[in-house]
Amino acid sequence: MASSRQHLDALTGLRFLAAAHVVAYHVYHLVFTGTEAPPGLHGLLDSGYVSIGFFFVLSGFLLGYHHLERPPDAYETRKAFWVACFARVYPVYALGLVLDAPSYFKGLRDAWAVDPWRGMEHAEALVLTPLLLQSWTPWTAMAWNGSGWSVAVGAFFCAAFPFLAGRLGLLGPKALGVAAAVAYAASLVLPALYMVADPDHTGGTASAYNSGPWMLALRFNPLARLPEFILGILAARAFLLRAHAPSHPVALAAVGGLLILALLGSPSLPFPLLHNGLLAPVFAALFILLPGSPGAVARALASRPLRLLGEASYALFLLHMPVLFAWKSVLKRLGEPPTSAWAVAVFVAGSVILGVLAHQRVEKPARAWIRERRAARRSSPGAGGASPASRDPAARAPGQSPPAPPA
Repeated sequence: MASSRQHLDALTGLRFLAAAHVVAYHVYHLVFTGTEAPPGLHGLLDSGYVSIGFFFVLSGFLLGYHHLERPPDAYETRKAFWVACFARVYPVYALGLVLDAPSYFKGLRDAWAVDPWRGMEHAEALVLTPLLLQSWTPWTAMAWNGSGWSVAVGAFFCAAFPFLAGRLGLLGPKALGVAAAVAYAASLVLPALYMVADPDHTGGTASAYNSGPWMLALRFNPLARLPEFILGILAARAFLLRAHAPSHPVALAAVGGLLILALLGSPSLPFPLLHNGLLAPVFAALFILLPGSPGAVARALASRPLRLLGEASYALFLLHMPVLFAWKSVLKRLGEPPTSAWAVAVFVAGSVILGVLAHQRVEKPARAWIRERRAARRSSPGAGGASPASRDPAARAPGQSPPAPPA
């Protein structure tokens, strides 16, 4: 299994490209208003939300890859797994809330001044967001550091994984195909029903700009996104069954080409379906095929610079929105347009550098400190039980802590 672990480095590099896709999407809409790019480039930039689904499937795949063979199916192993998830997710998440606090409280004040009822709804995020519960209510999902809604969804996935892994990890090839088909169909049921019923009265023009409560629930509710995560777990099971079988270059090229065509042509695809799982099987196939590829693309993605950026992609995703709002505020005071080439370049470079620094100086030390504290408590007199390394699933795979979607 060691060689396969090394081959997963290509997926680490791919994580950075997906995070960069989300950042480009936000810059395109929040700085350039989403209307300037040529048709093909417009499709690529306008489909950044698709990479959120990429991370949901990837989280299921990576958690399944590391834990399906020895699932956390007992109380102690489940607890260790959840602590590892918290250690991986929360420190940078909290940093993002701190950096975005000025913007959030300004928005809360403005909302309260215009409509006290809306202000009360906005204020609910003050309680729910630190608890990673904001995605369960449509009006709080993006109120405080909007990027964090997907982390709240990922927290639910981590909570559910130990109860899913024991069953999904036993599926054979035939049952695996059936389960994958069911999971994919489940991911499209709610978007299809939304398109048919049109509960927000969009007139068939549903898009990222629709803020109706049903659209927000469809986009952000953890239960609506769970099938994508399950499909990722099933992809991991398929990958493990294949063992070290090499990937055929033609198959990988076909999957990559299909993904690129879908992104470029995204304006012609129904937004509810594209946002909620339409490309999930493409992502799953990519995760199965890429680690076994001997080609130049896999080698480039596994290169040291892209691995570093991929490891920092979670921090980049969570921190780029507060940085963007702060940078726009600075430019407004300077009287400089945010669309200037130098302003965009400074934002992009600053966000990437901050993401790398946060990964190195906050995420990794905080994760190690949390695990050390837990290990110290368990090894203290009276704690009882086995040593931390024998029961903590994270300790069995150094450096391979359960990932969470950065978006």
